[in-house]
Amino acid sequence: MTLEILKTKEELRQLIDAYASLGDEKKIAEQMSVFTPDVIYQVYMNDFLAANVSGRDNLEKEFNGHASQVKTYFTLNGQHTVTINGDAANGVSFSQIKMIRESEGKDILTDYSVKYEDQYVYQNEKWLIKERTGYFIIVESRVVTN
Repeated sequence: MTLEILKTKEELRQLIDAYASLGDEKKIAEQMSVFTPDVIYQVYMNDFLAANVSGRDNLEKEFNGHASQVKTYFTLNGQHTVTINGDAANGVSFSQIKMIRESEGKDILTDYSVKYEDQYVYQNEKWLIKERTGYFIIVESRVVTN
């Protein structure tokens, strides 16, 4: 493995970590900087296509709408494997996402186990996510007791 490949893998890991961190902080406008302008973003809940958004502007609206309903996000990124081919790459990553929403005066914690399949491109001297498909494999909700 060359130093260049190691550097690229680290940059791609930083990209998915930035996506998660900015989302957790609800910095949606900044989070959009990790995507290409023509991004395609899809979410599957089991086998059901729950979201299919094209374009960074549309994605920002979608994320802002979602974030307005969430009190707290907390994301842990796990494994991240990539295949690099010049200025393009494919990756698979796994995340544990926790969200707290309020419902009927109670805080509800929803815990998501997610597999992301990504396509990345190197543009303007940085890596960006061109396509992201999230597979929400396990979803569990419960009332938070403090």
